Amino acid sequence: MDLKEFFASIKAKVPTVNIQGSIMDNEKVLMGKLDGQDIYKTRDRARAEGDVMLNFQAPSVVDNMPTSFGVGASGQYFTQTDKFPEQLKKFGFPEKVDFGKGLTVDQLSAYLNTPVTENLDFNLNARINPYYVDPVDNQMLGKDKFIGANLEYKF
Repeated sequence: MDLKEFFASIKAKVPTVNIQGSIMDNEKVLMGKLDGQDIYKTRDRARAEGDVMLNFQAPSVVDNMPTSFGVGASGQYFTQTDKFPEQLKKFGFPEKVDFGKGLTVDQLSAYLNTPVTENLDFNLNARINPYYVDPVDNQMLGKDKFIGANLEYKF
């Protein structure tokens, strides 16, 4: 099989897409009391998280045992605006405060699973977390990278 035939024989599988989120629009949030009256700020929030995975199959060196490979990404979206009531300006409150970065990519990943013989498979997995944060103190640690490979023998 030449290279052109090989690329023509690659089959894409149905992509996997998982996305969930919520929107809060003009939600009243109790801040406390001022002169015995409840004080509310209003909040607008948009948040979502999810992942996308693209999977493929291609012929391998072993008949009727395809090579599978794929790429994926996961991330999140977050923005929030808190708007403060007019009567708090005299205490130095701003008109509004914005939070969130918008869209961030949490992880990029790739894999390759290919048969070497009828009983032996080679598996390769890789991932990178571009914005890795320490789970204990929430400090930015830079990129977290992982590459793993194994040989799987079927008895």
